[in-house]
Amino acid sequence: MDLILSAARLCIGMAFMLAASVTDWRTRRVPNRIWVILGISGMVLLAVQMAFAETVPDYGTAAKTYGPVHFLVFVPIAVIFLDTFWERKPVHEGGKWNLKPVALYAAAAVSCLAMVLLEGLTMEVGQLLSVPLVMCVFIMFYYLGIVRGGADAKALLALSIVFPFYPILDSLPLIGYPEGTVDMLQMTFPFTFLILMNAAILHAVVGPTIRFFRNLARGDRGFPEMFLGYRMDIADVPKSFVWPMEAVRDEEVVLILFPKRSGNVKEELAKLKKKGLDRIWVTPKDPFIIPMTAGIVFSVIVGNLVALLF
Repeated sequence: MDLILSAARLCIGMAFMLAASVTDWRTRRVPNRIWVILGISGMVLLAVQMAFAETVPDYGTAAKTYGPVHFLVFVPIAVIFLDTFWERKPVHEGGKWNLKPVALYAAAAVSCLAMVLLEGLTMEVGQLLSVPLVMCVFIMFYYLGIVRGGADAKALLALSIVFPFYPILDSLPLIGYPEGTVDMLQMTFPFTFLILMNAAILHAVVGPTIRFFRNLARGDRGFPEMFLGYRMDIADVPKSFVWPMEAVRDEEVVLILFPKRSGNVKEELAKLKKKGLDRIWVTPKDPFIIPMTAGIVFSVIVGNLVALLF
């Protein structure tokens, strides 16, 4: 059962992430329906596992079953996830409280507390509660700017539900986990964190490498800009998914390695044209959903490099 559910999670997750990667590449946007369906699919798979599976998907170190109380975890999961797509008023605005979200989050908190009080802080309870906890962490990452794109944050929330446990597929991952460590690893370093870490590494290594050799072949040299972007005709900038890396400051053309995501691009381009520039350095709006999708594959096949180090 565990092997079947792990395979089902991987197939469903990859199918939706590949579809999201295509739309993210073409438009730099991903429809909410992709994440909603993916997240609900994850809830269904988790419910099936809790209802029928006899063991948590680890190396079979201990037989574990789920009781009715464990299903309370779906309250915080559903509240946190679906609230992301609910266009509602702020919790507190104009001196008034919006009672609906307050009541929903209160129910979520009570459900978590009830699980701990009724079952104790067992391994099963800890693993299940790690799902809404990691979802809250990803929301915090979004507001702190660590995860920048709204679609990226929604993808991480959905993937947290789809992969509540480390998937084990026959002889995979290549970096095996010692017996008895997966339970604790699930709570201290959830699988979705591993996906995000591997995606960030791939994004930081693959993108700059491709841009370096692309610029080298074109004869566009410059350090470090040839790792961060490429040159483009000013006329093509408004219709491309890029940010200008050059700007006019105090009547001087300066290079900005990490341009701000806000600002009037058309106005900046007009100033550059007045300075006689036809081609400028730009940095692409990389679709992070693509390395995130690759991060799933890498995480499933290779495993957790951090766990290997420790």
